[in-house]
Amino acid sequence: MANRIGVGVDVHPFENGRELNLAGLNWPNEIGLAGHSDGDVVAHACADALLSAAGLGDLGSNIGTDKPEWKGASGIKILSEVSKLVLNEGWKIDN
Repeated sequence: MANRIGVGVDVHPFENGRELNLAGLNWPNEIGLAGHSDGDVVAHACADALLSAAGLGDLGSNIGTDKPEWKGASGIKILSEVSKLVLNEGWKIDN
């Protein structure tokens, strides 16, 4: 199977009263990011890049705001689910 590279981008506005989660880490006492899930833009961008490389659409079409089961989900949980989708399609994640 050929090597493929994906590109992922994610942005969320800051929102007072939410915890900040970036790259799976919690940053106490910082202003968090708005979002249907935890707003972890690093994890979301990585998940989007994996989906892009595998040709499986984007994060919104796979784990979108229309799916209530993902409300408040951690970026790491989303990244884990996307990794399973990519692996189930026969791809190998190198880095």
